[in-house]
Amino acid sequence: MKSVFTHRNQAPAGVVDTTLVLPKTQNTGIKVDTSVPTYPWVDLLGTVAPRASAPNQATLEIFRGGQVRNWAFAAGDRSDNVFHIPHDYVMGSDLFIHAHWAHNGTAISGNAVMNFYCSYAKGHNQADFTAEKNTTITYNTTNIATTPRYRHRIDEVAITSTGGSATLIDNALIEVDGLLLVNFDFTTIPTITGGSPNSPFVFAIDIHYQSTGIGTKQKAPPFWT
Repeated sequence: MKSVFTHRNQAPAGVVDTTLVLPKTQNTGIKVDTSVPTYPWVDLLGTVAPRASAPNQATLEIFRGGQVRNWAFAAGDRSDNVFHIPHDYVMGSDLFIHAHWAHNGTAISGNAVMNFYCSYAKGHNQADFTAEKNTTITYNTTNIATTPRYRHRIDEVAITSTGGSATLIDNALIEVDGLLLVNFDFTTIPTITGGSPNSPFVFAIDIHYQSTGIGTKQKAPPFWT
């Protein structure tokens, strides 16, 4: 594996220098796996932010008895998120959005259909926000054995691709300090019985992205000069 390590700063006599200095070059960073080196995956964390009033307003409900509440979604209920692209993002790599969800029913059947409507723009007065791209996840919920009560599910889908498409943003547009605007909805919810309420709970909407492990030298474009 080729090392991107260049040098260490000169420490005073008798002092052990542990400073690692890497080139400022774009997509230089720390990889994992000595056999097949690749940039690691990390998360952009997003909270669920339902609409403040009806229609399509998720409700805050008790999830598993006691006091802990979370957002229960009926069909058509919506949530909004804003994600800021961090300075360790690997340029040209893809973004994957995912929902953390569960249910508290004693029986479940049918499909869970989730939609993510996404618009993106580079920061620093470089670009307008793109037209929305709608990417869908369909999960076939067969029965309580395949989708158990209280089970923490994570369902994920890509929202970018090389060159983009009718449903995906071009990953060449994604850049440090860009903003991704997301609207989420449960277009179809599975049939749930025995719960209270008989709806899926959505705990978080996050994004997986690949990280260089280091930031950029500059805080504004050009970031790597």
